[in-house]
Amino acid sequence: MSSHITISKWFGADRSLTARKLAKMFRMNPEEGTGIMVQLDEGEPWKFQYKISDDQLGDATAYLRSMGFQVNSEPVIQELAAPEPAAGKDGVTSSSGALNLEFNGKGGSLFGIMLGNLLLRVITLGIYHFWAVSKVRRYMWSNTSFANDRLTYHGTGGELIRGFIRFMGVVIVIAGLLVLGQMYGGPYLNLPEMDPLVTQNILTYTVSFLFTLALPALMVGATRYRWSRTSWRGIRFSFRGTRGEAMKIYYKGFFLTVLTLGLYWPFFRMETTRFWRENSKFGDRHFKFSGEGKDIFWRYVLAIPLSVLTLGLYMVWYQAYLKRYYWSHTQLARGTFKFSASGLDLFVLQMVNLLVLVITLGLAYPWVMVRNQNFLAKHLTLEGSVQLDRVVQQAKTSGSFGEAALDVYDLPMDIG
Repeated sequence: MSSHITISKWFGADRSLTARKLAKMFRMNPEEGTGIMVQLDEGEPWKFQYKISDDQLGDATAYLRSMGFQVNSEPVIQELAAPEPAAGKDGVTSSSGALNLEFNGKGGSLFGIMLGNLLLRVITLGIYHFWAVSKVRRYMWSNTSFANDRLTYHGTGGELIRGFIRFMGVVIVIAGLLVLGQMYGGPYLNLPEMDPLVTQNILTYTVSFLFTLALPALMVGATRYRWSRTSWRGIRFSFRGTRGEAMKIYYKGFFLTVLTLGLYWPFFRMETTRFWRENSKFGDRHFKFSGEGKDIFWRYVLAIPLSVLTLGLYMVWYQAYLKRYYWSHTQLARGTFKFSASGLDLFVLQMVNLLVLVITLGLAYPWVMVRNQNFLAKHLTLEGSVQLDRVVQQAKTSGSFGEAALDVYDLPMDIG
């Protein structure tokens, strides 16, 4: 017999020492221990999902309580498997055995968090931004449940600001080398002297161009960071794709898409989707992706004239089709994802979001975030003979360099 431990509150005195002890006990890095303490401060319990034998349970519980934690334990449920779905008349499996997402966040609560973050950003001249990002993510993750258990976000503002400092260090070095090249290389290379404004523009465009070239690699770093800081039932996600592989896929895809006047795009999109999904892992289980560019090619060709005729409205229906296709070809632990939203569903979501943002001058953005997460939870399920109970931990640590780089340019990371 074995159990799981849940820590619900902390009543101790020395936060730093307690975070270090907690991290050491559960074999985490210090930042993760600090993240758990922050999570407890916000009223969210933390659950350690590795099995603890009855022989160890008493000692572990007593030690945690000696540090000031309120601890509960519960017996391990041995199996987490959705029943085999029944096949319908059309050969499509039913959703009777589906594992569902749920989202319990509220727009008002998120608005309060974001308003507080804004005030702290102003007071700290923007420095609190990194902690604000982590706080919003922690709220969104902790209110998202799968099979009745919540996700946990372990990232911290300290990690993000360190990544930001490293990234800015690289930018400064590149800019400095360009300035030195102009100052000292110009006379020897017979380069004409330039107006300071022209020099500044050249520096800006050069750094932006280099950033664009490095964007696939930075996206890999950001994905590694976010996945490695996300867990469900105590088991971490991870991303194993390499920067070199990402750059190769994106450079080749961009070149061929331009060369074929856009006709290569479906194949390019399928390659990138396969890269992001098949290199993602939950514990020791890889996500799998079976989509092919040829499957969506003619739908893509048809979408171009229809989008022109409908002044772009058809693209919403095409986006919904792509999401259904991508998810229906994504598997995890013997289960297959299903995304059920229609084009009309997605259109209504986007139009209402746009209207409330315009009417409230952007103040309703937290409610838009909640609406989007509720929409995903409502329409995304995992079906089949799912065997998540056999997943074991195999996390990969990652720094926040790529995450900070994307954040500097305020780029959303959408990997399909």
